[in-house]
Amino acid sequence: MKFLLSVALLALSFSCLAQNEIERYVFWQPNVKLTFDMFRGTPTSSVVEKLKGANTYYDVALGLWGVLDVPKTKRKWKKMPEKSYFCAALDKTKSFLIVRDSAELRYAQLFWDVCELATRVTRKTLLETVCQMDSIGFHTTVSSKGVKVFAHDTLNQVKSFGLIAMFYTTALNDGKEFREAMTSAIFNEVVSPRDEDAYRFYRNGVDSLLLETEKYATKAEEIERFIRNTPDEGYITPTKIVGDFKNRGEIRY
Repeated sequence: MKFLLSVALLALSFSCLAQNEIERYVFWQPNVKLTFDMFRGTPTSSVVEKLKGANTYYDVALGLWGVLDVPKTKRKWKKMPEKSYFCAALDKTKSFLIVRDSAELRYAQLFWDVCELATRVTRKTLLETVCQMDSIGFHTTVSSKGVKVFAHDTLNQVKSFGLIAMFYTTALNDGKEFREAMTSAIFNEVVSPRDEDAYRFYRNGVDSLLLETEKYATKAEEIERFIRNTPDEGYITPTKIVGDFKNRGEIRY
């Protein structure tokens, strides 16, 4: 019995690990903290000199990942909702430490937490927009000819179906814009001047925001979608999606 229990616990531990980390990437989860071993990249001498010139002794390769999956056929659009997934990921092969120092690790962790907050801004924006459009009776249909919007027309589209696809890009760009602004502020006010008071200010602020937005946190199924890299049965990942309604184009951050 003890042997079987040990095997079960071991299997569970591997399952949890698989949800948070793979060979190249580690995904943000509240129980996952950055460690020195996650920084496996090898910088060139020119990159090292450039970073030292900015009083920085590490580089953390982070990404706000997003993907949209939609039903395979037009007929299924009236029965199946679209699915959006977002997560914060760190590329271990491109992240490195020039100096193995706990201060650098703290800064990297702060930036990683900001990246998770950006996914939450994206989810919150998308959910609130869809709910608002839904409540006033706007619905959409999507086809090769584009997107059609219907006002107070429940015959053409089941409520909220199509709205996720319509506002996905706008919401994702809101998250990226938030991350860009926060990252820039932290680098200029904390990392570059090595200001401990400023670090504590931002660390406390980010911790508070993580608590306030907990219901929008990255879910295990989102990480699983990125690891699997294929949509659920009956879905496809579209090659073309609706653009940003704020006309920002694609924010690469």
